[in-house]
Amino acid sequence: MKPGECHLVSDVELVTRAQEGDLPAFEELVQRYQRDIYALACRMVSDAEEARDVMQQAWLQAFLHIRDFRGHSAFRTWLFRITLNQCYNFLKGRKRYGEPVDVGDLVLEAEDSPEAELMAEEERARLYQALERLPAKQRAVITLKLEQNLSYQEIAQVLGGTAGAARVNYCQAIKRLKKLLVSEHDHDVAVRPYPKVAPRISRR
Repeated sequence: MKPGECHLVSDVELVTRAQEGDLPAFEELVQRYQRDIYALACRMVSDAEEARDVMQQAWLQAFLHIRDFRGHSAFRTWLFRITLNQCYNFLKGRKRYGEPVDVGDLVLEAEDSPEAELMAEEERARLYQALERLPAKQRAVITLKLEQNLSYQEIAQVLGGTAGAARVNYCQAIKRLKKLLVSEHDHDVAVRPYPKVAPRISRR
């Protein structure tokens, strides 16, 4: 490493240190991935405040079980699996899904992504509303593929099953999402990858 260069500690090193009881190492992992975890939780539970609670529970579970992590997948993938389990628990805990969140109360803040700012408000609102109507597993596979840019193999590690099954699940989810996006005037919204910058959803 040349003089003056910043050494970025790898996930493997941080995890190893955290498994040995190094709290600052775990805190560094939290800083590194909390935005991705929060974005996934927001997309799954469709409520910014509830997503924060889910995220906190996910990090608690990660902290309690980090010594069980064996490195068979990337640490980020392991975190996504924990987060989705917490999301599923939250959704099961509801007697029903409840009234849809008013997407007008949710703001997509992506200062580094001009493309996201230019996306039509109506189109974005319809996309989020359609996502909320998908079954939880289909919502998860679309979010992991389009927003988190996971491969089918990585998605399989998060959701279970094979890469082939993940691909089939994704294709079925996209088909269903497109059907939901078709309006009474036969006008549909293009399904495109989410902004590269992980969205931060907050209440106005």
